[in-house]
Amino acid sequence: MPVKHKDEINRLNKEIEILKDEIESQKEELETRRDLAEKQRDEISSQKNELTDSIKYARQIQSSLMPGSELFKKSFSDYFILNKPKDIVSGDFYWISVKGSKTVVAVSDCTGHGVPGAFMSMLGIGLLNEIVNEINIFQPNLILNNLRNMVIKSLAQSRGNTETMDGMDIALITIDRGKHTLQYSGANNSLIMIRNNKLSEIRGDRMPVGFYRITDIPFTNHEIEIKANNSIYLFSDGYKDQFGWRNNRKLKHNKFIELLLSIQNVPMKAQKILLENNLKNWMGDLEQIDDILVVGLQI
Repeated sequence: MPVKHKDEINRLNKEIEILKDEIESQKEELETRRDLAEKQRDEISSQKNELTDSIKYARQIQSSLMPGSELFKKSFSDYFILNKPKDIVSGDFYWISVKGSKTVVAVSDCTGHGVPGAFMSMLGIGLLNEIVNEINIFQPNLILNNLRNMVIKSLAQSRGNTETMDGMDIALITIDRGKHTLQYSGANNSLIMIRNNKLSEIRGDRMPVGFYRITDIPFTNHEIEIKANNSIYLFSDGYKDQFGWRNNRKLKHNKFIELLLSIQNVPMKAQKILLENNLKNWMGDLEQIDDILVVGLQI
């Protein structure tokens, strides 16, 4: 073989060896990156599991603060609680206190959902316990006035501090069985009462519990006479704001109250099932967009 061809073959062999070394080096680098990616994936998965476990434990704490069934059974002939958090923990909460002839019930929708909303809900539950059970304030508008002041103070809210503008919408009632009256006050949230298949709605004041541009205006108190077989509904906006799979539009308020009126011929527990089934059919495979809470009470 000519020397010239030998040199060319040797040169090509060297280039091949160099390419092999480069490929081997790239392979080792890829394997290193793969190992690092797998390690990071495992670390992220572990952190996610730890975070999820922590939030699940937070749900147990939040659930323990919610009232049990005993006070509802004691105060009402029938009732239901439809509570569907969007996430593991919820920004919606319900609350009840019974003292003598008076029963106070609140349904609240706090700013946000998930963990931030849950922190607000726990603050709200603690403050309501203080106002009603310790200070002994039972008139709904006075409860909300005090609750607003305490929320603003607790969160250090002020006109110049826009980072702490959290608060809650709430519907709150006080039933006095001795006087056969129901008093109601609301912050953005309504009260619905159905009597003899006739529906009446009392709307809350257009301001939240928390800092607002008009924090010095007191909440309005409404008082109505109650009779046997009155159905009362307190709710957050999650149900009526849920989008439907057929038209990708919200259920809206009017459809919601029409639905409540249409299920009056069955007991409260059955009403809950009907509301759940309607919500499931309405949502289809769409994502739940907010916490959902509806409380039905029968006097």
